[in-house]
Amino acid sequence: MSVALRGNLADFGIGEVFQLIGQQRKTGILEISNEAARVQLLFDAGAIVSAAPIGDQPGAALGEMLVRRGVLPPEPLASALAECASSLEPLGRYLVDHALVSRSELDETEEFLTSETLFDLLRENRGSFHFAAQPVPHERDPASLLAAEEVLMEGLRKVDEWRSFSRALPPEDAVLRRRRGFESYVAKASDEARKRIVTAERVYLLVDGRLTFRRAIDLSRLGTFEASRIVADLIESGVIEPSRRKVASAAVSTPENAMPKAALVAGGVALAVLAAIAVVLHGIDSSPVEALVVASDPLVVARESFEARRLRNGVDAHRALYGDGPGDLQALAEASGGALTPPKGSPYYYRRSGNGTVLLRPER
Repeated sequence: MSVALRGNLADFGIGEVFQLIGQQRKTGILEISNEAARVQLLFDAGAIVSAAPIGDQPGAALGEMLVRRGVLPPEPLASALAECASSLEPLGRYLVDHALVSRSELDETEEFLTSETLFDLLRENRGSFHFAAQPVPHERDPASLLAAEEVLMEGLRKVDEWRSFSRALPPEDAVLRRRRGFESYVAKASDEARKRIVTAERVYLLVDGRLTFRRAIDLSRLGTFEASRIVADLIESGVIEPSRRKVASAAVSTPENAMPKAALVAGGVALAVLAAIAVVLHGIDSSPVEALVVASDPLVVARESFEARRLRNGVDAHRALYGDGPGDLQALAEASGGALTPPKGSPYYYRRSGNGTVLLRPER
């Protein structure tokens, strides 16, 4: 006989539901409903297989997340959803079989969607729930699944920390713009913030005076919690600020389904420079690199280290935007809109020699 559990979240919280399913190692489907949305969670022996909003058709939420993260353009998604609606083939399988996304990109996005859904769910205390014990077919390795109690503890930690900075966040449709260079943030960053310097720069590079706060979160691929924490820190440091201008309602929906190229360049520059620089630096002779280090001045050393990291982030950005690294540094510099040029210097450049290609720092 199948077991069913139903109730109201106001009386029986989502944490208690998770604990019950996890402790009894239940397999089945949990559905959460309120006036805003419906969410479905799949459990296998008390571990979470997946979590996602229930859309108009199976896979709609996954497809939307692929587009929002810049993994899949909206046009191929629309065609894939139409094909899957008639064939009843799972969207993920269709996308991989037709080489529209890689298996790793799909798995990463499915895990990301589950994480985002759970974080949203744990911040809610409204609605009803219904759990039905039943078989849950899936292709994931059971050993890779996280127990409901583990997910609950991590989620509650995030929710508790979220309360400490969420009031500093702008509305999700607010446009973010830069006030100062990222170097000023690095100089004043706390010890805790320094652990997130690389991801903080990724978010900073997405702030271009055009992207909304929500769009920057999506393109950063860090998730709502982590990206929002960084944005709150950047705002508090005076490095960025929300613009008074907000995207019109007609334009707000557009970024969800179509990524403007300029926005992708801004978001991608951090990823773009990593591919090109990785290729160029591969052939660099060690002696020229050592000659660039100015060990006598700690401030200069820190600045040079930051600029090198900026180049690596830029390569990563280009790869995320265009699928591969830039052909050469000139193409990368043009795409970055000057992001590779230090505040008071010339651009990085390279020179060919008998030993290969050497990347040189700007002339001072």
